[in-house]
Amino acid sequence: MPDGPVVTSHPVVEAVLAHYRLQIGPDLDTYRNHVYRGLNYQRRLLGRKEVSNDQALTWAVHDLGIWTARTFDYLAPSAELARQHAGEAEVADLPRVIQMVELHHKLRPVHDPLIETFRKADRIDVMRGHLRSGLGRREVDEITEALPYCGFHRFLLREATRHITRHPLHPLPMFRW
Repeated sequence: MPDGPVVTSHPVVEAVLAHYRLQIGPDLDTYRNHVYRGLNYQRRLLGRKEVSNDQALTWAVHDLGIWTARTFDYLAPSAELARQHAGEAEVADLPRVIQMVELHHKLRPVHDPLIETFRKADRIDVMRGHLRSGLGRREVDEITEALPYCGFHRFLLREATRHITRHPLHPLPMFRW
């Protein structure tokens, strides 16, 4: 394990998820595992053993607006949650946290390594590790074994379908050029 064991708990992530557990409801394990898989992929892409509070908060809130704002156009609501929890999470660089949330579905690369690895890590998870952005198959398997998908891709398909049927002219509002 070149970058340490799989991280399955972080106080910032746990505090945020506990705060919104009722809103997330039955999707809590699905989202929690997505958060930690992404956090681990990013940590490995960066070659780090530790997870900063900035990264932990970003992962905890990056898609949370789906539940709190009840929308698939969730980047702005999720960024607002980062602002709300930054103090208690002892975030060092809130503007960068906001950028990680707002740009994590950007289609083109970002020049900031922290933001770019966040974007790649989220994509690795959404693509079930088929696009690994430099991680080995073994690393992805190790992380998904510790943090199973729990219906994550079924959830994405359900929410995307629900949004597309209501907004056919704006099917995937979270993507940025």
